[in-house]
Amino acid sequence: MKKGVLLMTGVLLLGGLGAWGWHHHTAAPAPAPRTTQRATPPTKRARPLTLRELRRRPKLTYAALIDYAVHDTHVMRWQEVADYQAGWQVEIDRVHGARRYSVWPDRNIQTSEKKLEPNWFTLKGHRVTYQSFVVHSDGDYTVYRTTLKRVVHRLNAQHAAARVRRMPERLVVKDATR
Repeated sequence: MKKGVLLMTGVLLLGGLGAWGWHHHTAAPAPAPRTTQRATPPTKRARPLTLRELRRRPKLTYAALIDYAVHDTHVMRWQEVADYQAGWQVEIDRVHGARRYSVWPDRNIQTSEKKLEPNWFTLKGHRVTYQSFVVHSDGDYTVYRTTLKRVVHRLNAQHAAARVRRMPERLVVKDATR
């Protein structure tokens, strides 16, 4: 009989402790320990490029068009100017009455190094035409057409405004039309 009473007492005792423990674990959780780390501030995004800004800053326009050509035209020869550290040299000249912007890799390129015809673009109003000579062809060119509005939209969608705004520092413009 003592075994039965002890067994019953143990069950009641354990059941009571279990109920006590369950009651205390369902109560409000203990406050989280304080940490000394501060939350990281949200990353600041560069303000988007605008057509107005490009119209006012020609070197920024050239930079935007070069960046678009390298990343979005899928014309392989534009990869020749993809070295953002070396920069670019843009030569402006007139061909058949229209301004042509020849883009050379490396802002410090010398005339003696300019052996292959460069990539180039024309800009008429908001229309942009990219042209690249096809190497080992009979004078063929790859032509890609777009608009300045589409270029700005695509660069902003890629969050490339900050990258494009840094490009004019590495861009040399030689205007032969003056």
